[in-house]
Amino acid sequence: MSKFKGKKSKKKAEPEVPKKRNTILKRKQERQLKKKLKKEGKKQFIESKSKKKEKIEEEEAKKAVIEKEKAKKKERLKKKKENKAKKLEKEQSEQRKNRLLEDNKDEEKEIKRLEKLLGMKRRKSKNLPKSFLDDGLDYLFGSTTGDVAYDGLGSDLEDMGEFEEGGSNAEESGEDGMENASDNDQFDDMMEAQDDSEGEEEISGEEDENEDFDDQNVEDEGEESDYDDGNDPEQSDDENEASENDDENKSDNDGVWEDIYGRKRAKDGSIIGSEGGGVGGGGGKYIPPALRKAAGADKKKDLERLKKQLKGNLNRLAESNMHSIAAQIENMYRQNSRNDMNETIFSLITEAIVSPVNTPERLVTEYAMLIAIMHANVGSEVGAHFIEEFNKLFFQYYRTANLNEDTSKELDNIMVMLAYIFNFRIIDSKYIFELLSLLIESFKPKDIELILVCLRTAGFVIRKADPLAMKNLILEIQNKASTCASSDSRVQFMLDVLLAVKNNNVNKIPNYDPSHFEHLKKILKTFIREGNFVSEMKIGLKDLENADTLGGWWIVGSYYAGNLVGSAEGSREPGGGREPGGDNKEEFSAKLLELARKMRMNTDSRRKIFCIIMSAEDYLDATEKLLKLGTKNQTERDVMFVLLDSSVQEKTYNPFYAHLAVKLSGIERKYRLANQFCIWDKIKLTADMKDSQLENLGKYISHMVREKSQSIAVLRTVHFAEMNKPNVKLLRQVIFDVLLNEKEEDIRLIFEVVSKNPKLNMFREGFKLFLRHFILKKKKHLDKSLDFNKVEERVKLAEFYLTTASLKL
Repeated sequence: MSKFKGKKSKKKAEPEVPKKRNTILKRKQERQLKKKLKKEGKKQFIESKSKKKEKIEEEEAKKAVIEKEKAKKKERLKKKKENKAKKLEKEQSEQRKNRLLEDNKDEEKEIKRLEKLLGMKRRKSKNLPKSFLDDGLDYLFGSTTGDVAYDGLGSDLEDMGEFEEGGSNAEESGEDGMENASDNDQFDDMMEAQDDSEGEEEISGEEDENEDFDDQNVEDEGEESDYDDGNDPEQSDDENEASENDDENKSDNDGVWEDIYGRKRAKDGSIIGSEGGGVGGGGGKYIPPALRKAAGADKKKDLERLKKQLKGNLNRLAESNMHSIAAQIENMYRQNSRNDMNETIFSLITEAIVSPVNTPERLVTEYAMLIAIMHANVGSEVGAHFIEEFNKLFFQYYRTANLNEDTSKELDNIMVMLAYIFNFRIIDSKYIFELLSLLIESFKPKDIELILVCLRTAGFVIRKADPLAMKNLILEIQNKASTCASSDSRVQFMLDVLLAVKNNNVNKIPNYDPSHFEHLKKILKTFIREGNFVSEMKIGLKDLENADTLGGWWIVGSYYAGNLVGSAEGSREPGGGREPGGDNKEEFSAKLLELARKMRMNTDSRRKIFCIIMSAEDYLDATEKLLKLGTKNQTERDVMFVLLDSSVQEKTYNPFYAHLAVKLSGIERKYRLANQFCIWDKIKLTADMKDSQLENLGKYISHMVREKSQSIAVLRTVHFAEMNKPNVKLLRQVIFDVLLNEKEEDIRLIFEVVSKNPKLNMFREGFKLFLRHFILKKKKHLDKSLDFNKVEERVKLAEFYLTTASLKL
């Protein structure tokens, strides 16, 4: 115990060192010092920063000033360069003008010198010489009338026997002025004389030149005197005409005058008789002006000149110069006889396209387009003439050809031309169908080839023009092909093309490219004068065959001996002289007419459509009868109005009207558009409809949507922001019919069409809002018989497909 106690005492004995502690005052002083130091440091830091900023701003200001000065210097330099460039350009342009003026003066001097050498100073007129018109070269100066002033050529070819204003022309008796051998010899002699004496004449040889030209003129006068002696028969004709004109002038001085019928009368008005009974003589016999002109002029020479001019135009015909050439030919129609023009153009076109080998299709389309332009601008008799002549030419080759072994392509080329005449809507599809049915009856190898050519060229246009006739034609060809040998490759290929036309599948026809024709058809309107159009002539094959005996009713003012529409004899014969689809009055029962009156069918067309629909056996029969009415005068709108109004007025919904509307919309696009407009008009009148009418309208619209005849976007006329009860009922009816009666794949197709169109954003948002607010949230107001779980699933599907276009894969 003592040990432990001793240790404890040692610990207690150690002295404790006291720790130094700062007093409170010292601590305060230290804190104050620290604060002062911090404040001073902050001040110094801020001052240094501000100084740096000032330095930087000063440097930037200096740089900006320097840059501005540099920019000003650059602008000054640019202006100086531009001014120098402008001055140089002005100087260069002035120099060019001076050079051109000097060159023009030199050229004028050279032209005058050559005119003196060639003796071309006697012609006063500055118009284009007749030699250019005769040779068909007038298009070089953009004229077909010779009215273009051309000083360089205005005085040429006069002394060479081509043109002389004052009297008769001796050299005109040759074949053509520029083609006359004697003229060419004289011209060559003069050019040789020019080459021999060129150096002397440039200095001072004007007097010698004049003497030479006087000698040349003397020779020309000698030649003229030889012709005057009676060596030139054509010159004598011209002299006779001149003498007749002189006699007429003398008779005018005596008081004799000529009436509108070509008879000479005295002062008192009495007819003066003549012994000879000449062209313009009296005697009471009337001679038409055309015959008088033909008696005094050489018709063959005029036709040759006309043919040269037209051939030059047709040889240059292309899409690029179609407008100018069409204008020139139209001007020639005004100056010449239309019959001469039609016959000459037809002969030139047949020479170009009717050959033993295939003619390029592009050439045929351009010729057909030219005929369509003349048909619209000049008159329908132009197109009628070409149709008649090509029809005659076709059967002329067809009767003489060996239809079993013929390998030439004349008939094929004519068939292509006829098909393109139809494609440009000059003639109706009736002619093409009758021509094809005639070929089907024969159905020999050449007939099969011609049918194939026609289907390749105009098959899709025929299908669009008359679908029902096309359907009958297809059945007729298939029945005829079934009797032939199955190993015949021509028949099989023709059936493949026919199937492609039937299914509207362009890609299945080999080497078929309608792009050029479609382009020409689009630009055709730009070549037709304002107010004119291509009038389609509803001519049949029988009409053309009987045109020589009965006449042509399709030509205005033409003689026609057949039975016209509305005549007593025409009503007895079923189709004698009638146009297809004519307005033949049908007789309906008094009950149908009374029912139409009660249904407020207030026009004749609506009453007729209503009676046709109600008296039809089924919707197919009604479709056939309604299509015969055509689509002129907006008949399709009346048809769709009657269908929709009758469907809405029924006590219970009748799907007959909807099926008929779908069928018509599938055949012709005009019916589809008319149906859409009628639905929009009805939707605007929903506030005045009864519940049964709203139900019928909703089922009609849902049927259109489910059959893909109309899009669901047909409801876009409904204002979703201002919904009323009738619109809510209508939309619920349409939505339930579409969502519950269709498969999921069909729902996807219905709503994806709307999602892809960026213009329907507002409609999509409003439709989705209606689905959520008026269908999903208001279960109590819905019919209890509906399967709401299925409705909810289909609504979600519809919302998903409505937004698929905005999703990123």
